[in-house]
Order: sequence, then structure tokens, then C-alpha cells
Amino acid sequence: MSNIPQVEPGEFQKLVGYKITEWDTNHAVILLEMKKHHANRHGHAHGGVLMTVLDAACTRAGAVCPDTGNIRGASTVSMTTNFIRTAKDTNLRVKARKTGGGRRIFFATADAFDDYNNLIASCVATCRYK
Repeated sequence: MSNIPQVEPGEFQKLVGYKITEWDTNHAVILLEMKKHHANRHGHAHGGVLMTVLDAACTRAGAVCPDTGNIRGASTVSMTTNFIRTAKDTNLRVKARKTGGGRRIFFATADAFDDYNNLIASCVATCRYK
């Protein structure tokens, strides 16, 4: 398991309630314990919630500097999301990895899984360092 950098969660992370369970160079895993307020009117994980945790995982995957281990700020420039299946009465585990990039821009992918390891959603993101 990776060594999770000690970074204070932001207010939006606290509001949504996701937790970073793995975080290292080119890699991040986020867990969201689904609650009723994360669901749409049909009781399934809301698409915006899915995009939020996919986005957070992608930016985290590129944030650890491989040379120094320092955390770099990152934000998403663009993200394409595919919703594969619905998720209801389950937690979400998002696995992301940095796939490439340079000094200012990097690329990442992320997959969201339910408790049964079913693929719920996936994304490809372009991110930039702050």
C-alpha cells in the first residue's frame, strides 16, 4: 500500500465525504461511502458525484512529484466520462493513474467500481499543474 501524503482535506472533499486510501507517484485510490445524499432521485449514484470522485482521483494521481515526493497543486482542464452502469446501495472505489505528460500538463485515467468490483464509470482527463 502506498504512503498517503498528509494533506488537509479541502472543504469540498469534506462536504462530499470521499477519502483518499492510496496516494503515491502516478497513482491514487479514493473511497466514497455512499449515503442517500449522494444519490439521484432513483437512488443511484448521481452522475455529478461520480464525476467528482473520478476528477479528484485523476488530479491526485499526477500530484506527487516523482523526483522530490512533494505535492504539486493540480486542476482538471478537460475530462471525458463514460457511465457504464448504475450503482445503488454500494460504496465507490476509484482507481486512477497518471498516463503521461510534461512540465505543465499531464494525463490521467480513472475507473470507479462498486463493492462487487463492477465497473461503474471511467474517465480520461487532461490536467495541469498550478
